[in-house]
Amino acid sequence: VIDNDKDINSPSIELSGDASITWDLQLNGNVPILRYLTLHLKSLDKFVSFSVTVLDEKAQTRLFKVSNHRSHCVISTEVVEGEEVSVCELPMTIGMGWQLCTLDLVDLCTKAFGTSKPNTLGLTVNGNCRVSKIFFHKEVYADAEMPVHLRCIG
Repeated sequence: VIDNDKDINSPSIELSGDASITWDLQLNGNVPILRYLTLHLKSLDKFVSFSVTVLDEKAQTRLFKVSNHRSHCVISTEVVEGEEVSVCELPMTIGMGWQLCTLDLVDLCTKAFGTSKPNTLGLTVNGNCRVSKIFFHKEVYADAEMPVHLRCIG
């Protein structure tokens, strides 16, 4: 459901129950190489999760699963679409109202798998949240330094 959220006076996508939205970021064989992923999310007082798939410099597929139903980090291996994938499950704390979540994908790959240079292949956001903005960037910026269309604070 696409709706104008009254708290931020901006359009957002509401994902409820088993709903999810996925972005395949492999554009014409070119994979974006941007260090930070930022999501502007609002919990609907239930479990919220998202996952990011990256390809590192060793040509290994890595999957980060972030959710508020996990309380500790777990690293494992899973078979996804016939391919063995290293998985890092991370806990997330999300409060009431709109939250800004920024992941340093280079730092996560280094700490979880001992690799770097992650090329983002895909992103999936799972139900029970509203999504206002999702974007990748090379550097961390204060909200006031962002272009107006990417700012989270009016």
